[in-house]
Amino acid sequence: MAYFDSKDRTVFSPQNEKLEPFYKILEQYNQTIGGSNLFDDLVETYEYLDFVLKEKKEEFKNEPATKN
Repeated sequence: MAYFDSKDRTVFSPQNEKLEPFYKILEQYNQTIGGSNLFDDLVETYEYLDFVLKEKKEEFKNEPATKN
């Protein structure tokens, strides 16, 4: 699992591939805005989206198949 270290945290690559572009942007701009309030808010949003998408994927996987 890929990751990068920011000022006060470690940011891990997403579990959902749809968030890979977001992760790459965070990694790219870590050197210039890492540690700022803006960057921290972006990382929190990224981590929240990754969590929600993971939960939705698990819900879908565990959902019983419907018969018509």
